[in-house]
Amino acid sequence: MSRWGALLALALVLASQVAEAQKAAKPRVVVLDFEGDRRGAVRTQLENALKKNKQIQLVTLKQYTGAAAKSGLKGAAARSTEGVAQVAPGLQLDAVVTGNVGKTLTLQILGVNGQEQFTKSVKLQKGKLPASEVRRLAASIVATAAKPPPPVAPPAEPPPAQPATPEPPPAATPPAATPPPATAATPPPEAAKPPPVATKPPAETAPPAQPPPAASAEASTAPKPPAEPLEIPKSLDDESHTSTNAFDEYATRQELEAKDRHRHPPMIQVFLGGNTTWRQYCARPGVSSCGEFDKKPVEEQSGDTIDFKSGVPYLGLVGQVEVLPLARSEKPWRGLGLLAGYQRGYSETRVKVTTDTGETPTRSVVATDSVITAMLMYRYYINMGTESRPRLAYAGFRGGMLSREFEVDRDARAPLTGSHRLHPAVGLDFSVPLRHWLKVEGGGQFFLSPKAGTSLTADEGELELEVRDLGAEVSSFGWYGELGVAGELWGPLGYSVRARYTTVKDTFTGDGARFGWESGGVATEQHIDVRWGLTASF
Repeated sequence: MSRWGALLALALVLASQVAEAQKAAKPRVVVLDFEGDRRGAVRTQLENALKKNKQIQLVTLKQYTGAAAKSGLKGAAARSTEGVAQVAPGLQLDAVVTGNVGKTLTLQILGVNGQEQFTKSVKLQKGKLPASEVRRLAASIVATAAKPPPPVAPPAEPPPAQPATPEPPPAATPPAATPPPATAATPPPEAAKPPPVATKPPAETAPPAQPPPAASAEASTAPKPPAEPLEIPKSLDDESHTSTNAFDEYATRQELEAKDRHRHPPMIQVFLGGNTTWRQYCARPGVSSCGEFDKKPVEEQSGDTIDFKSGVPYLGLVGQVEVLPLARSEKPWRGLGLLAGYQRGYSETRVKVTTDTGETPTRSVVATDSVITAMLMYRYYINMGTESRPRLAYAGFRGGMLSREFEVDRDARAPLTGSHRLHPAVGLDFSVPLRHWLKVEGGGQFFLSPKAGTSLTADEGELELEVRDLGAEVSSFGWYGELGVAGELWGPLGYSVRARYTTVKDTFTGDGARFGWESGGVATEQHIDVRWGLTASF
């Protein structure tokens, strides 16, 4: 039993040693403070992404600053290349991540000797990195730490010249076998004199320095091999690179324009198209609704009634412009803007008035329907897509003036008055993008006292008659709701189709000019408008 226990203990020891070896084999990385990073938001994003990676061992910032403090380095000095070169070896670091935060993040990865190994600039959105860029930068850090590029060797310098040692004097040649005898009268020649004894140190009397050995000369004069280019790890995607150029340098001009157009709402959007309208109007005396009058027995239905219904819709033209002068700003007030629109339709209408004495002949009259809109608006935008392919949704408020006038041809002599309204209106609108080519849009408005008989252009006598025919005074209530779809077709061009339902109720009091309207009555007006056309956004 003890033998098996010893084997088990040995296996556990070996397994723990293997685990420690694998752990030690993982590259060690630390993420330092980024200059200009408020509250460390960008650094926290990167550090959280690296914590999820099992291929590296993340060293905490506290460990690094503690080691730097022991070496007498604090603040910017600990983040400098000299500080990294001094602290990193003691922590056995393979990569040190630093950065500078402004409108963009300029990220640097330094090696153990403080040498720059990788750099990249990424645009920030509201002071933070897009989620897709966090993943790419984390992958770049892991790959660079696991396989750092080889350091560039400094240029070789020729070795310093060594002082030459004096050569030993040549050995004396043996005398000739039978030298001629020297005579006392003939002195020896100058060449035969022995060399003078040196009186100065050898270093000063040494001859000029001799060239270095041939091997050293060849090494110094040989051409230097080109520095090995920085290898980009294949595990990185195409967007990871070692350039300090802008984040979108790899994209084409068309992609940049499309991305910029989707990232911000348009400053100007123009709509041009057509309008199809169905109109219905009814007026009944002495009741609070047209339905209440129609439910009475025939013998009790006393007084003039007016009915108008367009069996065939009439067509018109619509133009609208929206201006958001602050749309390129990143501030919340970028949704402030103006809206102005004009709509005009033409209808050929058949009119009949029923009285106690009978019915008037049905006449065909031409009428015009005009709508003018001028409003202030505010929209709050939300990105429902990605940073690479944004899709902006919004919820907005608008308020201003709304005018709608239905005018009957005066020469037709038809017993039908027009309808003129000019009033304030407030409401909400929204847009939800499902795709860039499909958005669900809609909204509604509440009319503030949309009384009949108010206009900027119509004759005062005609406006007074519009009320006096049916009562002495009038109070009104109305609203509209709309729903539709829109989207992009090509570039800045798009489409929009919306259906709108509008209803207004006029309650008359007092004595009216028409028969049976001594106690006033009620009139209701409904419109169904379908707008369709093209948009251009800039």
